[in-house]
Amino acid sequence: MWRIEYDPTAQVLGVRLRGNVSATELTELGAAHSDALSATAGKPFKVFIDARGLFPLETDGIATLSTIKRIATEVRGCGGIVVLTDSPTVAMQQKRSKGSDSNAKTPEVVTLDPREARELLLA
Repeated sequence: MWRIEYDPTAQVLGVRLRGNVSATELTELGAAHSDALSATAGKPFKVFIDARGLFPLETDGIATLSTIKRIATEVRGCGGIVVLTDSPTVAMQQKRSKGSDSNAKTPEVVTLDPREARELLLA
């Protein structure tokens, strides 16, 4: 299951992933994500991927989500990506498949700590 929404007041594009999410569902998410990125209209925003309760992704799903994250980092105004998960396995997958490289101007942080995620989104 996935859900996406953009909050212009908080300047956060939120992506919620739960349970088993197939590569097909992630492709559908990618289309919705493109629409949500358009809603940012070039204004500053951060992407928050709430992956608490997400089961580990299949290889093609990991690649699709990585592409979604990379596209977000290329949009004017993107101030970073914060991935919050409660699974060490999902955290490892996300750290290995960051949408941007470590030298990119748009940081991506994967964390298991809700407090850290909140602080990063507010920074």
